[in-house]
Parts: sequence; C-alpha cells; structure tokens
Amino acid sequence: MRSVTVCLGLVIAVLVFARCGTKTMQFSDSLNTPEAEYAKALSLLESGAHDEAEAALRSTMQLDDRYAPAYVGMSRLYFERGDVKEAIRYVRLARMRDVDYVPCWLMAARLYAAAGQYEAAVNEYREAISRDKDRLWAVESYFDLGRTLEKLDKLEEAHDAYMEAIALDPLHLEARSSVTRIWKTLGPGFLMRLRFENRDILLP
Repeated sequence: MRSVTVCLGLVIAVLVFARCGTKTMQFSDSLNTPEAEYAKALSLLESGAHDEAEAALRSTMQLDDRYAPAYVGMSRLYFERGDVKEAIRYVRLARMRDVDYVPCWLMAARLYAAAGQYEAAVNEYREAISRDKDRLWAVESYFDLGRTLEKLDKLEEAHDAYMEAIALDPLHLEARSSVTRIWKTLGPGFLMRLRFENRDILLP
C-alpha cells in the first residue's frame, strides 16, 4: 500500500513539473512579439550597438512587416551611420505602414533639419503636432519646432512653440531658458505687446 502511495506521489510530481514546463515555454513564446523585439532593438540603439540593433529591428519586421516603429528605428539607425538616403527610404516605408504614427513625421523633420532644410522641417513638425491626438509626443514636437524656428530667425513663432512645450511640461528647463533668451533678444517692446495681447508672460 505504501509503495502504491509513493508511486502515485511520483506520478503527480512529474505531472506538476511537466505542466510548469509547459507554462514556462508558453511564457517565453509570448515574449516573441514585435513590441518585445523592438524594445530590445531600441535599447541596443541607445547603447550604440548598431549591428545588434539592426538585427533586432529586422527580426521585428519579420514578426510583423506592418510594424511602423521598426521602420522609424531603421531610419534612425541609418541616419546615425551617416546614410541619409537609406534613412529617408525607411521613414517613407514607415509612413506607408502607419501614416498617423507621429515619430514618422518627427524623424522626417530631423532629417530635413540635419540637411539645413529648415522650412521643410517646420512643416513636418507641424504635421506631427496635428496628428498627435493623444499628445504623446507634443512636448518633444513643440520644443524641436521652436529650435528649428529659431534657426530661421522666426523668434516670435519659436517663442510660441516653446511656451506650448512649457504649458505641457512646466519643468522643461531647456524650453524655459529658450523663452528667457528670446525675451532678452526681442526686448521690452515684445514683452509689452504680449501684455497688450493678454498673453501671459509669466512662466508657470
């Protein structure tokens, strides 16, 4: 009787461990997703491991060739390598996958800005802002728009862009210092006009 009980216990133990093994395998499979592979690629890209990042991005595309972030990641990768032609090609492919994915427009804007085509960059930033319904990238978009407008010497428009960034993120130190710099450059007349137009000149 005792031997039967021991045998039964061993069978149950084997079944339990077998079930745990199955669950573990299922969990591992669940990590094999475009999102997980892209997160890995992004981490590698941030660390400067370009070859490994490229492999992870290509793996992401194999898992889902409609996944727009992977194409934006490839655009950034080629841009950092100095291959602007491929960077442009991939950002266009990203738009073909998801035209409303805001980083498509932000990446295009950066490519234009790097080439000194600031007017085109401004258009891309404004398009990014208009498509960002949930305002997930709004702070970044407004701040980069402000910097680009400054390069065009459109200081008043740059001021407005920086103020939008500050309204969304009052602790954005770079935007705050940019506003202060523009106030000093444009002088008292600009501040008086802001007051006259009932535009609050006090930083939040």
